[in-house]
Amino acid sequence: MGSLKTLCLAAVVGAATAPVVADQAPWLDPAWTVRRVVGAVVEDTGQAGGEVAVCAFYTGGMAKPDASDVRVAINGRRLVGHRVLQAGPADLVRVAFEALPNITRYYIYYGNPGAPPPTPWEIQRGVLLEARQWVLADRPAALPVIEAAWQKARPVGADFVSHISFGHHPFAADGTPTVFHYTGWFIPPRPGTYSIATSSDGGSWVVIDGRPVVAWPGPHGPVRDARHAQDVVLTQALHRIDYWNVSHSGRTMMVAAWKAPGDNQYRAIPPAVFLPVAGAKLVEVDLKGETLVADFFAEHADEAWWPSRYAVRMTFRNLSKVVTVGRSGRFDWDFGDGQTSAELEPTHVYLAPGDYTVSLKASRATLSNTFRTNVRVERDWFNQASRDVTPIARYAEAVARYDLAKLDVRNLVLAVDLFNHQKMQQPLIAAAAELTLKRDGVLEKDLVDNGLLLGRTLRAAGRADEALRAYRSIEPRIKAGRRRAEIAVQIGETLRTDLLRYDEAEKEYQRVLKTYTTTAGAEAELRRAHIGLGDVWRHRGDGEKAREAYAAAAAIRLTFQPPNVVAVRVGTLARYVEEYTRERQWEWAFQFSDDWAWEFPLDKLKGHWSLLRAKALLARGDRPAALREAMDLLGASPDSTYAVRLLMFAAECHVADGQTDKARLLLQTAVEDYPEDGDQDAARARLQALGGPVKTK
Repeated sequence: MGSLKTLCLAAVVGAATAPVVADQAPWLDPAWTVRRVVGAVVEDTGQAGGEVAVCAFYTGGMAKPDASDVRVAINGRRLVGHRVLQAGPADLVRVAFEALPNITRYYIYYGNPGAPPPTPWEIQRGVLLEARQWVLADRPAALPVIEAAWQKARPVGADFVSHISFGHHPFAADGTPTVFHYTGWFIPPRPGTYSIATSSDGGSWVVIDGRPVVAWPGPHGPVRDARHAQDVVLTQALHRIDYWNVSHSGRTMMVAAWKAPGDNQYRAIPPAVFLPVAGAKLVEVDLKGETLVADFFAEHADEAWWPSRYAVRMTFRNLSKVVTVGRSGRFDWDFGDGQTSAELEPTHVYLAPGDYTVSLKASRATLSNTFRTNVRVERDWFNQASRDVTPIARYAEAVARYDLAKLDVRNLVLAVDLFNHQKMQQPLIAAAAELTLKRDGVLEKDLVDNGLLLGRTLRAAGRADEALRAYRSIEPRIKAGRRRAEIAVQIGETLRTDLLRYDEAEKEYQRVLKTYTTTAGAEAELRRAHIGLGDVWRHRGDGEKAREAYAAAAAIRLTFQPPNVVAVRVGTLARYVEEYTRERQWEWAFQFSDDWAWEFPLDKLKGHWSLLRAKALLARGDRPAALREAMDLLGASPDSTYAVRLLMFAAECHVADGQTDKARLLLQTAVEDYPEDGDQDAARARLQALGGPVKTK
């Protein structure tokens, strides 16, 4: 489905590539302060109503909000008919105007707050699609009711399209209840009887030359046949077709079709029968008293997707007058999100949709001028069904080069999410640190979520001291007690698991339990603090206190599982840890290991969890942590049924470190202290292979 939007954008000319002499045509009236020059070439169709051209431009806020001060003239001051199709979003204006076959230069005036409304002008070319928000609660069956509601409805968008058919909303995301109105001017390929049909989601009506032809009130879904059709006799002359569709549900599907004389099939009314509309090109802007004038046009270049998000890349076409790069010109862009550029015609990736105030300062020698305008950044709704989506990795690489210290908060939040999705560790750390440690006014949810992410990423990068400082900086800035507790408990986790500062970790866990015991919704954090204390006591070899702490954690029930489910669940988690360890999928191996410890904290004293955890750590290459896990369990639970296997595992860790004597001592303990263990023979054989028992004086 095409639109003249594409044609208009293609007609935009980079005026900054060549010097332009100021236009000498007379001014319409001093009350109009801005004059935009455009070029258009049309062919005389010989039909009533006059030829039509259309263009879109940004006003810089210098036009009235409804653009009712817009006028179009030829020869500087001779007015021609025009109609503002769209005023907005932001400072965008789209205007159609009467174009003459022998005239190529047109003048669009605006910037007159006192201008009266323009004289109405009827467009008699092309297919104009207009959309307005549907707000009525009922579903009228009569077209006059819809036409009356249309006059009061809020405009959503308007543009010329090639034919009357859409399978998605061309101006917004699907899901928005909308009333669509097409106005088309066409000449049938031959006279005769045409069968006119409609299919649509929601009610649709077809009117030709002011006479109702087909009515199919809604609500309903589309059909694949032409059951809603009516014959009409058409001459081979200019006709007007009005097509209405009310999409109550927000789902969009509509088509006006015909079966032409001599044809046996229904087809969408072909684009070739509609009279053409020309796309006008933007040439320059005249401001009274200004020789050098900055100007640009912003257009959608492409878009990229990552889960639940779309990012958009915009292209900025430089239309500045009387300044070029070749003549020592300088261009300073501000994209409205904190980022800048000095390129002639830059592109820029926006992660957050919305309105941005974009400015261009054009300079040459002692002359300079700035054009500042609001630009709507959003998806290309006309082409939202296209599968041509740019790989998100390209956007991530571009954003990673941004000056994050200047990026606005809404885009910075999304930059963190994007870098996390792309597993770009260093850009993620930089963006998350900027957001959570240096910015004011960050939403508390974003502060906590991204603070936790920053801490995890720093710890994974071996920068636990920085993570600790980040947590301590963020905690006092959070108002909600439960969310503050999430950060607080991570201080203890970092001290214990990363920095091995157990005494400090104990104090932090105790602080969490004391500070947040009565905090609503903080049960998970209290449970985690108890588990952390249990881990501290387990490391110290105090199994009794460790058991008390783990039991306290288990008593904070977040979910209930009957005994038969518990047994199955533990076995399932154990198998997952073993399987993902074999496959070297560390993220999943440790996720299921963590889930096991979280759901069943007392299992951290039984031995099975410790053995599988230690094996996963060793397979990942962290032998010190693997050895520490094995020895912690043996110190706190020497009677574990997994004791000999853990002793043998720890012995092999020492062997790998070249500490054979330590390995022999552990194996000797396995042999002497656990004579009834089923792995006794294996332990004894390994001890002998390493040289036998260690002799003591």
